[in-house]
Amino acid sequence: MKKKQTKRGTSKYCSYCEYRGIIIDPHYRETGGEPLSPCPRCILSKCTCNGVAPYFYFEDGEIRECYCRETRTNIDRIKAIYARSGIDKKFQWRFINEFESIHRLAERARTAAYDVIMNFPDVRKGLYFWGNPGTGKTLLSAIILTELITRYAVEGRFIKISRTFFNRLRGTFVEGSPSYGKAEQIENELAEVDVLVIDDFGIQRDSAWEQETLYNLIDARYENEKFTILTSNNNPFKTLKDISNGRVLSRIREMCTIMEITGPDYREKL
Repeated sequence: MKKKQTKRGTSKYCSYCEYRGIIIDPHYRETGGEPLSPCPRCILSKCTCNGVAPYFYFEDGEIRECYCRETRTNIDRIKAIYARSGIDKKFQWRFINEFESIHRLAERARTAAYDVIMNFPDVRKGLYFWGNPGTGKTLLSAIILTELITRYAVEGRFIKISRTFFNRLRGTFVEGSPSYGKAEQIENELAEVDVLVIDDFGIQRDSAWEQETLYNLIDARYENEKFTILTSNNNPFKTLKDISNGRVLSRIREMCTIMEITGPDYREKL
């Protein structure tokens, strides 16, 4: 996917919405509103359909497309993609300006996240965040995925190794399960999706099957040149060196920038 270039001088959008036509409501949780809405200055000021889908209006005996239709359709598409993402409810619709850097390592990680968000898809490597529990690794990863879906409408998935990935795969071997016989489909989806966040990476490494499955997923994303974010509570240079004879760690070092986020418990601030 190539990044859409916007010439500010000729864009129909304005600086208030960062030339995107869409604004984020930071207070939507308190008001019960929507997290995304058309810009009130450059879109809603010219809206004639009052936001009623499919965003047409009747004038002079003709049905006409409303000025807001492209923006509202984009919002609908983004929301549909987001609904498929799998981001935990408590981390949904959080953005980079909500992440407080409470120590130097967190600030460094936030800067790396911001660079990814602003330069995607022209980013050379993914990210691997590791550190003690509660330091904001999962939150920051969910923020990056949210920003990328919102800004670029890319398909993204958020999975936890145990709860999401391995449990789904195990279900493919159980007759009567909704996922029975779909192991290859699940693996291909995660190998090819534009952005993948793998949370709690490396905690499941008890069996040869789990180790090989992890390696195959990482290797497939490496070969497909897909952007990947991983989080772990453990130092990968210690805990991953023996998995699949070091192949997993080798691939991760090639495809991700490994960053430590160790510090006080961030969850106390949520």
